[in-house]
Amino acid sequence: MEKEKSGSSKLKTIIIVILLIAVCGLGGYFGYNKFLKDNSDSNKVQTPVVQTNRNMQTTNQSSSYLSQIVSSETFELDEVTVNLTDEDSSRYLKASIYLGYDNSKLTSELEDKKPIITDAVISILRSKKAKDIVPKNMENIKMEIIQRINPMLEKGKLNNVYFTDLIVQ
Repeated sequence: MEKEKSGSSKLKTIIIVILLIAVCGLGGYFGYNKFLKDNSDSNKVQTPVVQTNRNMQTTNQSSSYLSQIVSSETFELDEVTVNLTDEDSSRYLKASIYLGYDNSKLTSELEDKKPIITDAVISILRSKKAKDIVPKNMENIKMEIIQRINPMLEKGKLNNVYFTDLIVQ
């Protein structure tokens, strides 16, 4: 009889240990997926809302975001030349810009609104100083352009800006 009781208690102990391991494993799995793993939504193409200030400081997330996006369509703006806001000297910026997007229906709207869009880009670039036009700040300037133009569009949204020529003098 005593053998049955000790065998029975060993069996209960083994079952309890197995259940505890299973519960801990499931808890760890769900905790990892819920809190630590990147959400699959972050892989979807969306234009993030990133607020910029006069010093052009944004999060590193916005910088890496645009470098990962390759647009299926592009729209060429006219070459722009603007004076920069440097106080110590008169400097200017000359740029060739393409707007990137994925919705082919947007092409006609961009063509119709080209003067308005070009004016928005000029006003953004005109507000910069020569020290702002450096490689580490270009992603921030691109985000600022996207955020200014997207509210104007009805048939789609921009997802990138490409500078094909950029001269600061």
